[in-house]
Amino acid sequence: MGLLRTFLALLVVGSHLGAFGGATFAVKAFFIISGFYMALVIDTRYYALPIADFYASRLLRLLPTYWVVGLLTVVAELLLVPHGQEFHWLTSPIAHWTALDAFSLPVSIVLYIGLSLTTMLGLDTGQWLGFTKTGGQLSLAPDFSPNATSVMALNPVPQGWSIGLEMLFYLIAPFVVRRSVWVITSLCIFSLAFRVALMVAGFSGEPWSRTLFPSELIYFLLGVLGYRIYLIIPELRFSPRTEVRLAIMVLFIALVYWPIERMLRGSLVWDVWNTVPYALIAGGIPFLFKLTRNNAVDANIGELSYPIYMCHALVMGLIQWSPLNASPFFGVGWPRYILTIVLVMITAFLLDRLIVLPLDEVRIRFGARLRIKSRFWGGAQIHRQVR
Repeated sequence: MGLLRTFLALLVVGSHLGAFGGATFAVKAFFIISGFYMALVIDTRYYALPIADFYASRLLRLLPTYWVVGLLTVVAELLLVPHGQEFHWLTSPIAHWTALDAFSLPVSIVLYIGLSLTTMLGLDTGQWLGFTKTGGQLSLAPDFSPNATSVMALNPVPQGWSIGLEMLFYLIAPFVVRRSVWVITSLCIFSLAFRVALMVAGFSGEPWSRTLFPSELIYFLLGVLGYRIYLIIPELRFSPRTEVRLAIMVLFIALVYWPIERMLRGSLVWDVWNTVPYALIAGGIPFLFKLTRNNAVDANIGELSYPIYMCHALVMGLIQWSPLNASPFFGVGWPRYILTIVLVMITAFLLDRLIVLPLDEVRIRFGARLRIKSRFWGGAQIHRQVR
């Protein structure tokens, strides 16, 4: 399943490049995968461990990479970008901070910004909640105040908004994923009903269709239900050929669904029906995981997905302010797309080697599992499979 995770991360990169779409689909599919893995680890490795160990392992997994990428983004903007210009349309924290009168903001707004910057918690609200740069008066999307900004604009890694949603799920996961199928299904129905209620109230389309935790909760819970399917696979007595077909179904949906979703999105019926393909993905993921769980190459490729997601805006900004941006060959079209994706993957590999792997050694003390050894990364001896 590692290859699927990295493919989804690259969908986000390609979408932000303008090469192709699929970012919204990829993020929701990531939520399903996250729900599956969290149910797996909580039901196995963390079954008898303190909840604090689970939280510590998750924070060590997510925050150091985020902090390093954020720091590098700020440094790059300070060194490369003239005053008054943006580092990249996705991220330009210095430019946005310059116009902010922080001393006039209420303490609650300052704490809100601080929490978002340090932990990504609350970063998702930056999609729909703005505050004025002087005084901090609140306003909602799409009718932001003329002088409004948001925690996403101020954050050097704004794509971390989806990780903010994941962290909210991690907070409740130890108390939810072991519940009965009926309880989890009921929570899915509540989540879907919340989304419909939003739409009926006039909160439809972007950003409401993808950034509120109660309506996105259904995707995490579909992953939890997928884990329950995984537990009963031995009882289903599927042939290996059938399991392969089910795994291929996941990849097929991932490849063809997002352009269809892009064409038909917008209606009330479609937004409800839109959940069905994700339910199919959740049903196929257990079989894909069963086929690939002991594949070292697949596991190590999957470890690149999070660094890819976190560093791609930084790499795009660096390219924009490098001589490559004006190159007649690499500056436009598919050569630029391919070059960017290659550089993003190289940067992600370095982040994995220099930050993720050393910290994985620490995370083992909090219940994380050894990463499967592979020659894929050149024979390093500290490789672990950790979640």
